[in-house]
Amino acid sequence: MMYRKYLFFLLTCLFLNACSDDNNEPGVGGGDEDRPETLAWIEDTMRQHYLWNDKIKKAGELNYTADPETFFTSLLYKNEDGKTGASGNHHYYSYIEKATVDTRSFTTEDYTYGFEFTTVVFNLQGSTTKIIGALILYLLPGTPAEEAGLKRGDWIIGIDNNPITTQEDVMSLLGGTEKTFTIAQWDSKTNGFINSRHVPIGTATSVDYNPILTYDVIPRAGKQVGYLVYDRFMKGIDNDNTVFDDQLRTLSSGLFSGVNEFVLDLRYNNGGLLSCVQLLCAILGPDHILTAKRLGYLQYNDDSTGNFTAGKSHLGSTGKNLNLRRLFVLVSSTSASASEAVINLLDPFMEVIVIGEQTEGKNVASAPFTSDDKIWEMHPITSKIFNSADKSDYSNGWRPNVKMGDTFDYDDNGDITSIVDIYGLGDPNERLLKTALEIIDGKSYDEITTKSYAYPIEKVLGRGTINSLDRKATNGVIIDIDQ
Repeated sequence: MMYRKYLFFLLTCLFLNACSDDNNEPGVGGGDEDRPETLAWIEDTMRQHYLWNDKIKKAGELNYTADPETFFTSLLYKNEDGKTGASGNHHYYSYIEKATVDTRSFTTEDYTYGFEFTTVVFNLQGSTTKIIGALILYLLPGTPAEEAGLKRGDWIIGIDNNPITTQEDVMSLLGGTEKTFTIAQWDSKTNGFINSRHVPIGTATSVDYNPILTYDVIPRAGKQVGYLVYDRFMKGIDNDNTVFDDQLRTLSSGLFSGVNEFVLDLRYNNGGLLSCVQLLCAILGPDHILTAKRLGYLQYNDDSTGNFTAGKSHLGSTGKNLNLRRLFVLVSSTSASASEAVINLLDPFMEVIVIGEQTEGKNVASAPFTSDDKIWEMHPITSKIFNSADKSDYSNGWRPNVKMGDTFDYDDNGDITSIVDIYGLGDPNERLLKTALEIIDGKSYDEITTKSYAYPIEKVLGRGTINSLDRKATNGVIIDIDQ
């Protein structure tokens, strides 16, 4: 009798343990009776689609009383999902947010003065006071900043006659009421700020945003060089619109139709849609890219793959393939995701010469999922992106052929050592564009890198912690196509 009881107990334990293991298979969470509906949706979706679903905790280790954001974060795999910054804070690429009913536009910069900036911490001359300088990287047209006469290369060192000293001061530059900025320029002779002036700026506004910031054709040594500053991979003013893609198509068959060389400026572009990547590759690649069986592919958590192309269909009736044999791409440490994908995907088809800083390193893609009640939208990393040569080895960033900063030079620790002469985007004297043009003229990499355009900075204490471009970052290439 005791043997039968023991055998029954053992079989029961084995059965329960098997059931527990089944609840942790991809696509199956804990018992629904124990899980709130929203958390059940989060868990089941993540176990099925998350790229690192085999790293999700077992159901018995999860807290089903947590709020959705906390619960979602508890499922993420820190070792692979995202990056840990110098401050020690970890930024996950996967995220969850409240769904919005306003899908009118993700191209509207809400409540902005109309400029993007990076920050640096300085000592004032003759003082131990630390101030934060915000260097303007570029302006948006039709904004208070443009109307005030601000320009790329201006330093904002004060607000309403007070120096910028706190993170709150810096955050106020993203948008606010009427203010007066103290503007200065960096002087290479005195190694300090000069020509301080006070500039009134109007109240921040919402601005319709176009990611095609500027474009031109530059005559150079008997060649025609196309130049395009592309700030975000977005097809139109909303998900059902293709106005920006259409503009790229029109430029390819119009202004750029006769170019011999091309400089694609992605230095401030931190990602966006896969369909825009396909279009750009179809325009800028050699003609045989249009008939290639695949431009690249996405690899999912079960090792299955989905191919995608850059064919004639992406050009539509108005676009043109430029049949280029090489491409110059300007990048910075802000360049990420879809920007890096363009470089990697075109690399097997043509020579790609990368100029700038090492990029961020986002070789993954995400897809959106919306809860049945339309309250939550989830954006987990679902795949890794490969080129046609099976390469996806830039998780630590793409190493440039010619390494240089567009506004600063850095030492091996990433600390600022010098500032460069800053010109407008598209000016042939602007540092990164000038380097590309000199290579087009026939100079070697060695001739370029040994020539200095920079001036030492002795009073810089370090980079600031806020870069306005971070608010536009995507969590990997956004999948918006059916393979």
